[in-house]
Amino acid sequence: MSKPTKDENIQIPDELLRKLLTPSEIRMLKNRFQILSLVEDGLSIRSIAQKVKVGTDTVVRTIRLIEQVGLKNDSFKKRKIK
Repeated sequence: MSKPTKDENIQIPDELLRKLLTPSEIRMLKNRFQILSLVEDGLSIRSIAQKVKVGTDTVVRTIRLIEQVGLKNDSFKKRKIK
């Protein structure tokens, strides 16, 4: 079996994600989304960690991920995760 090709434009319905992910995974995605939003608002790492109730290391890892995949823009703010 060959490795699937990378497709950056896959649209996954929210309901399917809720069925595939565990409650913990959904919570972590929400945290990352919130961290991303607060980074864009210009808050400090410590402030973000306090607001999201995660450690500063989680904030730093999420910021690194944002930089690696190029998510630094406002297009994500248009969608809300429930």
